[in-house]
This record gives sequence, C-alpha cells and structure tokens, in this order.
Amino acid sequence: MFRIEKIGDFHFYIKVLGTFPPSVAERFITEFNESTKRLNNFSVIVDGLDLIILNLKSFKIVLDFLKKNNERLVRSAYIVARNPVLDKEAQILLDRADSPKRKIVNNLEDARNWIGLSKIVIQRD
Repeated sequence: MFRIEKIGDFHFYIKVLGTFPPSVAERFITEFNESTKRLNNFSVIVDGLDLIILNLKSFKIVLDFLKKNNERLVRSAYIVARNPVLDKEAQILLDRADSPKRKIVNNLEDARNWIGLSKIVIQRD
C-alpha cells in the first residue's frame, strides 16, 4: 500500500505501508506520474517506516522509475530507520539510481530540512 500527498507547490509526501509487490509498484508509478506530469521539477519525502519488505521485481521497477526522474528531481529524502535490512536495500537502490539528490534520513524533520520545506502538514488517516 501507499499514499501520495502534495505538501507544497512541488513537494510530495509518500507513505509506504506493508509489502510492496510489483502490482503495487506499478500502480504507484502510474499515480505518481499523474500527480507530477504538469511539474518541471519536484521534491519528495518517502516515509518507509512501515514498509515490511520490498520484492526484488518491485526493486527493479522502482529503480527504473528513479533513473527516469533524475532530471526532474530537485531532492528526495527516504525515511527507513526502523528496519536495518530495508535500510541497506534502500541504500543499494539509491546508489544504483545514481543521483546525489537522494538521501536516507532518520526522521521527518531531517527529511523536511533536506528537501527545503519550512514546515510540513500531513493529512493523517
């Protein structure tokens, strides 16, 4: 599962929950592309604190997506601090996406600072 929320003019918050099978990864890419299609650039906070596992096929789908968006990306922060295995997977994913604009952070405050927002208001479920 995932949720995409616009938190600024060109800033997005993405909450990833549970597992992330290939069908969900593909649906995420479709929805995110729809959300950003009118923007020349964007910044993203990816909150993966509640992510359980990233399927290998999903990993490849997301990696291809990240590489395609390197030019439009201003900055992105990935919060994955609670799961050492996912933290390592996220680091490998970001290394392969080949962009210094992406960073793993420990919390929402660090993420907010990295992407350059003065404050964040996130809609809670």
